[in-house]
Amino acid sequence: MVKVRASERSDKPSRNRSAQIRIVLGIVTTVLVGFILIFAVANNKSGEQDSDSGRAQSEPEPICRADGQFVAGFMSPQVDDADTNAMLERMNTDAVTFGGRIVPATAEDYPEEVVEVVGDRQIYEYTVTLNWQGVDLSSTDTIVEVGDTEYGIIQAGDEGVVITESVNGGDAFHSLIRVSEERGNNAYIGLPVPQMRTTGETWLPDNSYADVIDGFAEKFVDAYHQRGADGYYLAMEMPLTDTSHWDPVTDYYSRQTQIINDVSEGATVLISPYLDGREDSETISPETATLGYQKLLDLNNGTRILVSPQDGLGVDTTALEADESEEHQFTAEDYFEALQEVEPERLYVTVEAMHPGGGSSDSREPTSRDRVEEQLDASEPYVNGAIGFQWADPNSMIQIPHIGEGACAAGPGKLN
Repeated sequence: MVKVRASERSDKPSRNRSAQIRIVLGIVTTVLVGFILIFAVANNKSGEQDSDSGRAQSEPEPICRADGQFVAGFMSPQVDDADTNAMLERMNTDAVTFGGRIVPATAEDYPEEVVEVVGDRQIYEYTVTLNWQGVDLSSTDTIVEVGDTEYGIIQAGDEGVVITESVNGGDAFHSLIRVSEERGNNAYIGLPVPQMRTTGETWLPDNSYADVIDGFAEKFVDAYHQRGADGYYLAMEMPLTDTSHWDPVTDYYSRQTQIINDVSEGATVLISPYLDGREDSETISPETATLGYQKLLDLNNGTRILVSPQDGLGVDTTALEADESEEHQFTAEDYFEALQEVEPERLYVTVEAMHPGGGSSDSREPTSRDRVEEQLDASEPYVNGAIGFQWADPNSMIQIPHIGEGACAAGPGKLN
């Protein structure tokens, strides 16, 4: 690019024009100097006022008014380490993830390069992003790359494969483990779960392909054990009871703890059942809850099971003593007092940090800090710590506004 100097534009510059320009520049300079002096004086006065008042320039750290503390929080980590780190920073606790599902799929769901490797085997899909980088896989497993997507074709069961996907190497659970190790947090990874039954008792798991679930779980646990997971979460839910109706869930628990212990002997495993003290529901008595608690502890198979019942206050299945509810036969305090008498060392509480709604995440609303602190105080005499959980909108487990943030958070490395 050629620059042209002003003197080259005309051989006869105008004296009048130059004079006008000098006048305008003088006026502009005077105005600018005036603004600068005004700003300097105002800024000096502001500084003197701040100095006199002694007010801090940043927001003060929130102070927890409850005796109980969060030692962990349920969260949905991200594939980007910076995003995961920001979530852990905000929580200031250890982290627990949910488990992805293993569900039946068809060849139409995948590129032909993947289908060719699958052959005539039954296809299942794992619903969470997962890569196998750095993991030793068996000769029956294959990695296929199509564009920027890595497909893991993992032999599971007698005639099935579970297909995993990872775009550009993304793996949210691996991100959580990496970031947690750097920060000194503990990371508890949710194990894969089957789909629920599509007919009949739809609240129970479909165990018709248990061999696929277990075969994939062995390789899943081995992968995240190699990567440094601190423990595992059994994400299949059930009430805290010992009734045989729920054996399809406890059978799943027992199989998974055996798999975990075979790979990582004595590993910590977290289970979070729910409570129901409503008068007009299938009420769980504190006595029934204690039997259910003991049944879960007995499913350890060598692992160290921690039980963290959901307090039910975010979905209105229980109430606090202070609520004086006429709709609930038992309070949260009734349950945790009874459970502590069975085994205090393995007992935690999952604090539901949301406001009850119509039974779905979209109908619930964010709770208040006062209510969360009441929940922490109610269970604190009986438990070893609280695990935060909320589901008040589709992105609650990413936003996590009521877990941590410097208040009521025990800091990293406390759930173990």
